[in-house]
Amino acid sequence: MSGKFAHDAQSIADFPAVGDWVAVRLLPEEGRAIIHAVLPRRSGFSRKAAGPQTQEQIVAANVDTVFLVSGLDGECNLRRIERYLTLAADSGAKPVVVLNKADLCESVSEHVRKVKRIAPDTPIYAVSAKELLGLDALREHLGCGETVAFIGSSGVGKSALINALLGAER
Repeated sequence: MSGKFAHDAQSIADFPAVGDWVAVRLLPEEGRAIIHAVLPRRSGFSRKAAGPQTQEQIVAANVDTVFLVSGLDGECNLRRIERYLTLAADSGAKPVVVLNKADLCESVSEHVRKVKRIAPDTPIYAVSAKELLGLDALREHLGCGETVAFIGSSGVGKSALINALLGAER
């Protein structure tokens, strides 16, 4: 970052985050660039920054669609999904609820009904990354020039879903 940019920043939320578009000056002879500005964000996921002061930290910016992933292997928590829906609404991104591991659940339609009660206007898909089931519905939310993010607890299959959608281990 340029010295002026760093000096003019009011808080850590003003610094670049994942997904930000920035204005840079390229220094090809040095193999680097200097950031002079962060362009206006269309959306932003934030949290309280670590430390004693209450400051916003931008975790991801300019996300168009956020896949809120929950597992159907006993880890489906409606309160957590509600918190993710609130986070998505606050961010400006379009939420999509993904109930992964449908191959491990005998009551998929019951879980979908419960989620539909708390998210009536949100697309909800029961899928299986492992069995490659239901992924075409997710692909409909992946457009050229679109930025998506996956959020969810550890172990719900976010990486497995991404790899299944990509068709390769990444």
